[in-house]
Amino acid sequence: MTSLQKNIISMILPFALWAIDTNSQIVVSTTFASNQEINEEENLMGLIYSKSSPSLAVEVSGRVVEIIADVGDEVKAGDILAKIDSEKYNLQFSQAKAEIARLDALLVNQELDLKRAEKLFQDNLVSEEMMDRTKADFNALKEQMNAADAQLRNAKRLIEETNIKAPIKSKVAIKHIDAGDYVQPGMVVYELVDTKNLKVDLSFPEYLSPKLKKGLEVRITSPTNPDEIVISKIRDIKPNIDSRNKSLTTIIDFENPGTWLPGASSRATVVFSKFENAIVVPQISVVRRSIGEVIYVVKGNTAKETPVKTGLRKEGYIQILEGITLNDEIVKDGAGFLTDSSIIEIIN
Repeated sequence: MTSLQKNIISMILPFALWAIDTNSQIVVSTTFASNQEINEEENLMGLIYSKSSPSLAVEVSGRVVEIIADVGDEVKAGDILAKIDSEKYNLQFSQAKAEIARLDALLVNQELDLKRAEKLFQDNLVSEEMMDRTKADFNALKEQMNAADAQLRNAKRLIEETNIKAPIKSKVAIKHIDAGDYVQPGMVVYELVDTKNLKVDLSFPEYLSPKLKKGLEVRITSPTNPDEIVISKIRDIKPNIDSRNKSLTTIIDFENPGTWLPGASSRATVVFSKFENAIVVPQISVVRRSIGEVIYVVKGNTAKETPVKTGLRKEGYIQILEGITLNDEIVKDGAGFLTDSSIIEIIN
């Protein structure tokens, strides 16, 4: 027997005994329906994730010469976390610059040769074959210049890549390197976590799938700080039901209210629908009879059995969709002992 049932029995029993003693009348207490905001909700548990947790891999090989960021450090986008020895890439850059300078000088001379050849060709002093050969040499030199320019830009990029930078504002979760380590392209050296932009994945039973839609309000709390409540909305709903547990997953994004941490548990309440001025009565006033759920409405010194259509239940109250109005005085304690047109004595 639940504590609620025990409380109900303890309230009803005195009235029942009094009713037996009086024989002709049943002693009851009464109340009126009221307006309350009542919501159709579902409570679930979920885990908090970071919206972005990038793993940083290096794109160049070399020895780590400096560690700047360590575990727990907060970094901004573009901050340098560590440095790799850039000496060999600086040499490649210098070689590429020297090659461009050499080709640039050759290109100037080749352009002059081309102009002379064109003038001599117009004066019929050189053959067309000679003219074509000079033009081909000039074009080939231009292509060499383009290749050298690409090498120069690549060398500059490699120098930049020796600085391991944070792509987003985040915190360092894991550091895989120390000064003196030799790294290769593709090696993961840092793992970052965005602690500001978070998300929760909530899994709903499949029977609730018709009620789920984007934009539904969600209230979230976390044990890391129970006093903070985040109000957000469902951003996405995964298009398939998990075959293992027959659940449908929704994704809720929110901004960290202050001290929440990725990986922590959360309790979420999803609001399917809201009734701001719902008519509600105490749960004890609604009695199940053979015709369905009824409420006993006071008519003078009798109680009229009135069928009602109920809706949501919340904290000891039931929503009434049809059957009574706010002006109806209804039986509260003692309703379970009544039948239609029972004679009652009201004691409030």
